[in-house]
Amino acid sequence: MDDRFMGCDCGDTGSCSSSDCLCVRLSLGVSYTPSGKLATSLTSPHQKPVLECHSECSCKSNICTNRMLSRKTKHNLQVFDTGNRGLGLMTKTDICKGEFVCEYLGELISADAAKARLESTTPDAPQTAGNTSSSSMNYLITVNEYFTSGSSRWCIDARRFGNIARFINHSCQPNLVSLVCRAGCDVPRVALFACRDIAAGEELSFSYASPDSVLSTKPCLCGAKDCKLFLPFDVT
Repeated sequence: MDDRFMGCDCGDTGSCSSSDCLCVRLSLGVSYTPSGKLATSLTSPHQKPVLECHSECSCKSNICTNRMLSRKTKHNLQVFDTGNRGLGLMTKTDICKGEFVCEYLGELISADAAKARLESTTPDAPQTAGNTSSSSMNYLITVNEYFTSGSSRWCIDARRFGNIARFINHSCQPNLVSLVCRAGCDVPRVALFACRDIAAGEELSFSYASPDSVLSTKPCLCGAKDCKLFLPFDVT
């Protein structure tokens, strides 16, 4: 799972924004624009692979346009109390459509391990500033990938370690989209990008649903116009 990828030999030529770059060719095309926005479709159900430049590449990290995961978010993100939905995450700065917001960090575990952990959580425990314990909260997201030769499924669990992305709530009409990326090895990583312009002060959200999700019995409180009324749940 941790097989290392070959690096590009672009050096300081700036070729990481063209097919001259090995990582760009492996990605089947450019993933990011020169201004740092996502160049691939935000709505296509069939996303192309995103393989970023990494430590084995000769390109300069400060000028390479094919690196997002190795850089800290440039946006000021803040955890806040949403009221009826517990804690959430908002942006204190404007975010343009296509911009990288943050990575969803956590443990990469199998679907079976995720199911066991989910069964050990306390149902409907309120998420508050004083209650974010590993036994009461569910910070699992599913990573589904589909290939011509089959499919793979992993889960990322941010309960035991992670970053502020774990406070991002679900919405049936989200302003973020998740994208599976890789940097230097075959370990999948989930990056979150803005799928529309987001104004400072807005809460950030993405859809917890996967292609195999069904509606759970837990009410969805996202407040979206097209809210499905219940939160998605991955039965597998």
